Amino acid sequence: MIQEIVQQFFVIKISTIQIYLLWFLLGSFTVATLSDIKHLSAQREFLHVWLLFTVVMFITDLYYHHYLVQNIVYLVAKWFLIFIVIPAYFKTVVKVAWGDIFAKMAATSILPPFFVALFIIIIQIIDAITRRMMRMFGIGRAYPFMPAILFTTIVLLTIAMFVT
Repeated sequence: MIQEIVQQFFVIKISTIQIYLLWFLLGSFTVATLSDIKHLSAQREFLHVWLLFTVVMFITDLYYHHYLVQNIVYLVAKWFLIFIVIPAYFKTVVKVAWGDIFAKMAATSILPPFFVALFIIIIQIIDAITRRMMRMFGIGRAYPFMPAILFTTIVLLTIAMFVT
C-alpha cells in the first residue's frame, strides 16, 4: 500500500494516449518558443490550448485518483502545486507573463507531485543559465521565457525515463 503511494508520487506512468498528448504539448511549446524568441510573445491561442490541456488532465486525474484508486492525498498535493503554488510563485515572485504560467501548468499536469515541485526548481536553474542569452531577444528587462519551459519539460521527461 505505502509502496504504491510512494510510487505514484515519484514515478511517471504515461499511457499511450498521454504520450500522444505529450507530443502535442511539446509541439505547441516548440512553436510558442520560436514565436516568443521572435516576437517576445506567444500567440494567445496557445494560452487557451494550455489551459484546456490542464483542465482535461485535472478531470482525468480526478476520475482516476478519486474514483478508481481513491488517492485524495495525491490529488490535493499535485493540483495544489499546479493551481495555487505555480501561479502565485511565478506571478508574484518571478513575475512572468500569464502565458508562461499556463505553459508551466500544462507541462506539470502530466507529472506526479514530486516532479511538479522539481519542475519549479529546475526551471529556475535553467532560466538562470539561459537568461543572459535570452535577453538578446528581449526588450529592456523582458526576455523570452518559453525556451526555459521547453528545456525544463524535456529535462524532466528525460529524468523520468530513468526513474521508471
